[in-house]
Amino acid sequence: MGKLNYMLLKNFLGVVLLSLLFVGCSSNEESRSQEEIDETPPNIVLIISDDQSWTDYSFMGHPHIETPNIDGLAEESLTFTRGYLAAPLCRPSLATLATGLFPHQHRVTGNDPEFSFDGQRYGQEWMLERAEQNKPITQNFLEIPNLPTLLGQAGYRSFQTGKWWEGSWKDAGFTEGMTHGDPSRGGRHGDDGLDIGREGMEPISNFIDTSMEAEQPFFLWYAPFMPHTPHTPPDSLLEKYIDRAPSEPVARYWAMCEWFDQTVGELQNILDQRGLTENTLIVYVADNGWAQNPEEANRYLTGSKQAPYELGIRTPIMYKWPGHTNARMDTTSFVSSTDIVPTILAAAGVEGPSNLPGINIFNSPDRRDRTTVYSEDFTHDMIDPKVPGKSLEHRVILQRPWKLIVPGDEQLPDKPLELFNVMDDPGETQNLADEHPELVDRLQARLNQWWEPED
Repeated sequence: MGKLNYMLLKNFLGVVLLSLLFVGCSSNEESRSQEEIDETPPNIVLIISDDQSWTDYSFMGHPHIETPNIDGLAEESLTFTRGYLAAPLCRPSLATLATGLFPHQHRVTGNDPEFSFDGQRYGQEWMLERAEQNKPITQNFLEIPNLPTLLGQAGYRSFQTGKWWEGSWKDAGFTEGMTHGDPSRGGRHGDDGLDIGREGMEPISNFIDTSMEAEQPFFLWYAPFMPHTPHTPPDSLLEKYIDRAPSEPVARYWAMCEWFDQTVGELQNILDQRGLTENTLIVYVADNGWAQNPEEANRYLTGSKQAPYELGIRTPIMYKWPGHTNARMDTTSFVSSTDIVPTILAAAGVEGPSNLPGINIFNSPDRRDRTTVYSEDFTHDMIDPKVPGKSLEHRVILQRPWKLIVPGDEQLPDKPLELFNVMDDPGETQNLADEHPELVDRLQARLNQWWEPED
């Protein structure tokens, strides 16, 4: 993990100091009665950045990347700098953001099903075969209640943009969308939806305008292919960072982070110009982390994406709802991406499924009472979606200040347990498992209560 820590150790103090710039308020969030929600249900905007480390924002202390629009959103939000994702890979992480369930529950544990194929991976024939192998996975996913369907039942219009792996927008219950999901036309993880942000924001403006004309609340899934590869920022941004960065691949990634930030500003301007900001809940999260390989463009370093470490599963999570949330930065609480679905549903006055593992983040007592959050990661290709344990690489339990990483028996039988004090050691440089055997046993027992691979 040493190569990854140059940034973390440098920025940690900056995060703490910058947090003092934000207005401190009471931890009790305001709540609304069902009658108030029924009268003016909030619009909901879910912003999901793609492959971005928790360190790579100016408000999180990065010394070079400039993200003024996300910084402003953080300042106006209930912002948690220690959010943790259900998984460090896009498809399972996005499936969690749509359903509120962990990957071992919704059974979308990887990006692709594992299958034998003699031809070129990602070629046309492979895509068609993948679609056949993938059908049971997506069909199972679509049987699970999800945000667009549940909100639609309450009268919301919904619009899918950007990343989406589970077929077309129609399949998942969105009322409108961009992703067709047809494998013969490149449908795998977003297809036409991946133009959003990189090619402008007009589809979003049009959707919001038609929602206003229909006098219906709306839900927007904004998951642009940014700062995800290919790292092809505008020349002006690349020139800005080329002399700041240690290499061109790093400069390209940093420029992509600012380009994504610019689109977040455009989205907020669309809301402001239409007078919608005051009655809109904006939620921000990244789908998984990324540490740019300085030697090779469009490649990440081991220990970030697809890994259970902080650079893989940690993300800032923000909730902005003017008049209903107190704007403050929380730098100590551990929160989960599984909280996003129950929080959105509660804000909309919609009753969610009883099996959701997350909490309504606006419920301060629930937030204070929770002591533990979890994460998990699996092989990129799903070995047997019906038996998630076969693809399992790690399970993670976090109880402040501790983080225990337990390798999966089938995939990593010889890898040792890892215990880190992530409050003092965010770069995870010191494995303390041998020094605290009783703590390891206690955390592992709690982890097994949450989920054992044999379940």
